[in-house]
Amino acid sequence: MRRLGVIAVAVMLAIMACDSTPRREAVIVYAAAADETALVKWFAEFTDETGIPVTVIFGESSTNTANVIGNRGVPPADVLLTSSVIDIWRAADEGALRPLQAPATEAVPEVLKDADGLWAALDVRYAVIGVSPHVQVGRVSDLDGLAHARLSGQLCLSSSALPVNRTLIAMLIEDLGVKPAERMVRAWVKNLALAPFPTETELVAALQSGACGYGIFSSSIKSKGVRRISPEPLYIDIDGVGVARHARQPESAHTLVNWMLAKKSLRAPVSSNGRNIGLAGWRDEDALLLAERAAYR
Repeated sequence: MRRLGVIAVAVMLAIMACDSTPRREAVIVYAAAADETALVKWFAEFTDETGIPVTVIFGESSTNTANVIGNRGVPPADVLLTSSVIDIWRAADEGALRPLQAPATEAVPEVLKDADGLWAALDVRYAVIGVSPHVQVGRVSDLDGLAHARLSGQLCLSSSALPVNRTLIAMLIEDLGVKPAERMVRAWVKNLALAPFPTETELVAALQSGACGYGIFSSSIKSKGVRRISPEPLYIDIDGVGVARHARQPESAHTLVNWMLAKKSLRAPVSSNGRNIGLAGWRDEDALLLAERAAYR
């Protein structure tokens, strides 16, 4: 997501009342979103239905999370919406979130929410193997296949700092153990055709052009012409939502979160091994260290 610093976008669709009626205070949402316009429109729908105005402050997911943890930012956040489980998990781990009071969380699958009820998933995406239209089909069917020596000089990756890769490595550690996961990642690095790309969009463009034969990217990324393979088990990431511990409008914040979760109605991912996605946050430090040892930049 492009860096926007702190840009406030106010959703000014509060129900008009007579002058003598006090205006309801806005819910402040710190958000990281791939489609900011769509999110603003979605919150406008919430305002139409409830009369509660929403002010969205867009920024990098990690920066927003740090501000909520440190109780910084003007105005301070009531709701935190992250683009990765790593960030929402970190906010909960640092004591920056309060327990959700949203009945809709009961319908969220166990694997997609915090065991202590501090956050829940709003959206799910998963890591896919992309196959360039310029290479033969059928040579790879899973992540382990990308480590095979026959793919030397054909694999491309995006930066290890991106959430899709941090989450993937974290869950590989959980599934395989540190050493087997590290052997796999080292083999990926050995097979690289080019240095890791800063963004997933650039990686997909390289697959489309034939500069790379294979790659790993998020299912949410547009990839016209690139064939996709969904490895089993699925390695997922989420957009997470929680209510800030220091929320100034907690009641309205819980109302908004409940409304969002009810609208999404997520189902448990098929073939995810029943693992709670929060494990990726818990394993994140291990994943960063593994990537460093494997020279995965």
